[in-house]
Amino acid sequence: MNKSNFIHVGTFGAPVGLKGEIKVNLLTSSFEFFKNLKIYYGDNFLDKYIFDNMRTTNNKLIVHLENFFTRTDVEKLKGKKIFSKSTSFPKTEKNQYYFKDLIGCSVNLLDGNKIGEVISVDNFGAGDLIEVKMNRRKIYIPLDKDNLISVNIESKKILVNPIKGVLN
Repeated sequence: MNKSNFIHVGTFGAPVGLKGEIKVNLLTSSFEFFKNLKIYYGDNFLDKYIFDNMRTTNNKLIVHLENFFTRTDVEKLKGKKIFSKSTSFPKTEKNQYYFKDLIGCSVNLLDGNKIGEVISVDNFGAGDLIEVKMNRRKIYIPLDKDNLISVNIESKKILVNPIKGVLN
């Protein structure tokens, strides 16, 4: 299977209770959007996750997977990524993009100097970040209005003005 046909839509968090439920850290715009995807895949893009129950509690998504009955069953899922096929997603409007569209984009400063290329998009809890390969090291730049100036998916270019300390 071609990895580029899949989008990272969530990551399993901590188990909840004793009956095989587990939290999911969503990377979609909403619980409803995630729920409507219907088919979910594991890291190898072959294993399918079937959720027989989904609920939200305190703005957290909690799922129960088919054939997972105990806390021990779901503990091994913690930290594993959840994917869905990109064909399950609607087409983007003008000036919209999916995170997967950012991978491979050139990252440039306001003065036009290229600082690197996007190799991934992550969220460690405080907001979305692009991981940029800059020479022999990797840096993270927050995807917010203070750092991100523009994104042009057609030309694969991102213009940034990173806050002090990001490039050091």
